[in-house]
Amino acid sequence: MLKTLALRGFRGFESYELTDLATVNLIVGKNNCGKTTVLEAIELLVSNGHPFMLHDVAGRRGEMTSAGNSVEVSHLFFGHVCEPGACFKLSANDGARSLSARIVSLDDVGEDAGSWPDRRGLSDEPDPAFGLHLASGSGEKENVLPVTEDGTIPSSRWPRTIRNVASDAPVRFLTLESLASERMRDAWDKILAEGREDEIARDMEFLVPEIDSIHFLTGSRLRESGILVGRCGGGRRMPIGSYGDGLRRLLALRLAAAGANRGFLLVDEIDAGLHWTVMEDVWRLFVEVARKSDMQIFATTHSLDCIRGLGSLVRSRPDLGAEVSLQKVHPSLERAVSFAGEQIAVAVEQQIELR
Repeated sequence: MLKTLALRGFRGFESYELTDLATVNLIVGKNNCGKTTVLEAIELLVSNGHPFMLHDVAGRRGEMTSAGNSVEVSHLFFGHVCEPGACFKLSANDGARSLSARIVSLDDVGEDAGSWPDRRGLSDEPDPAFGLHLASGSGEKENVLPVTEDGTIPSSRWPRTIRNVASDAPVRFLTLESLASERMRDAWDKILAEGREDEIARDMEFLVPEIDSIHFLTGSRLRESGILVGRCGGGRRMPIGSYGDGLRRLLALRLAAAGANRGFLLVDEIDAGLHWTVMEDVWRLFVEVARKSDMQIFATTHSLDCIRGLGSLVRSRPDLGAEVSLQKVHPSLERAVSFAGEQIAVAVEQQIELR
C-alpha cells in the first residue's frame, strides 16, 4: 500500500507530495489543480511505467496525434519540455517504490535502439530523434522508447519485446468514459467465473432495494439494453437504463473494484451520476471492499456532498475512520493537506470548507 507519494517534474507539478495515505483516499481541490494528475502518477508508478499505461494516460487526455497512433509525451513533463535532459520522477513510501523517466539523446540510447522496429520507407512517420528512458525501482528491465523531434512516441516503433505484451499491473482507472457495456461485460465474465454474481447484486441493493440479479446479454450489439436487472419476486427483467444512470455507474465502479483485487482502483469523479443521499453507503461499500480485497482506492471529487458522505460514514462507523483520508491539493503548496477520518467528520460537522 502507498503511504506517501512524491511527484517531481510531472505535468503541472515541479515538486509535490502527499502523505498519510490510507486504504481509501479522496482527493479534492479546485479545477486544474492536479487531482487527475495524482491518479495518473499512481497508475504509471504501480505499473512500472509500462508503455501501454503511457498510451492510456495520453488517450484519456486527448494527447495523441490526429492519427491516434502516437503519444504526445511532452505533456507528461513539467513545462511540456521534451528534449534531452527533461525528466520526471514518481516515488512512494519515501522512495521504496519509484519510477523515473528522462529524455536522452540517441547517442545515450546506444544498443537499445536496436530493438526499435525499422519503419523507414514503410510509413510517413519521422525517424526517432531522442529516447525516453523508463526505469522503475522494482528491478524490472528498463525500457527505452523512441521519441520523434516533435515529442511523440509512435506505438509502431515500440520495442519488439513489449509491443504485444499488455501490462498485467493490478490497477484500474475509471472515468465517465469507462462505462461502455463491452468493458463492463469483460469484467462480468470474471465475476461469473468466480461465482460472485450474487455478491455484486447484493452490493447494489442500497441503491435499488428490489434488485435480485444482474444479467449481461450475449451478442455484438451491446448498449444500454445489454444489461438486464432481475427483480425480487420474478417477472420481466428490466434494462439497467430504466433505473437511471446511478445504478449503471455504481455497477461500473463495483466491477472495476473486482478487477483491482490486491491492487489499486483509481476513480475520477467518484460521485458522478450518484445522488448525494447515497454517498455514505457508497463510501461504506468501497471501504469494506477495499479492506476485504487488499486494495487501495484513490478517488477525486468536486462535490461537497461527496465529502459530507465520507464524514457521515466516519461518524456512524468510527471503526472505519482509520481506513480513509482526504487529500486537499493546491498547486501553490509543496504538499497536499491531509485529513484523517476523524478530522473529516469534525470538519463536516462544523461546516468547514475542505474543497
